[in-house]
Amino acid sequence: MNDESHEIRMENELKKNEMERILETMRSEIIAILALSPHAGYAWKGTTTDLLEVINAVVMSCELFDENGRRYTFGRLTHDICLRLNRHEPHNPRSYLTKARQRKNLHRPPLMRRYEAALHHSPRPLFNHIVKK
Repeated sequence: MNDESHEIRMENELKKNEMERILETMRSEIIAILALSPHAGYAWKGTTTDLLEVINAVVMSCELFDENGRRYTFGRLTHDICLRLNRHEPHNPRSYLTKARQRKNLHRPPLMRRYEAALHHSPRPLFNHIVKK
């Protein structure tokens, strides 16, 4: 194996480790949001698309179970998160994901890149978008 391919492999490993760290942080934030009472008066002030992208990333890459031991689906997790953040649950949440894929790099960087950058300033970036009413 030459030095160049070794460097590429090491760089890919670093990217993989960083992505795992980002997803684990997202997962822990989602768990913290699920612990909030729906009646506590919290509200999401970010975009619905960003919120749904985070939910989808967590559902697709991490195992997350409800209090009955059932694995969360995208729809159920969307419902439970929207309930706790006093956010209207979209009728078709997957359409937001389609919209997010179409907008990639057009007006703003992808969510994962923005989330990673936010991690340098805050240990819980999602909570920067949550306010108490």
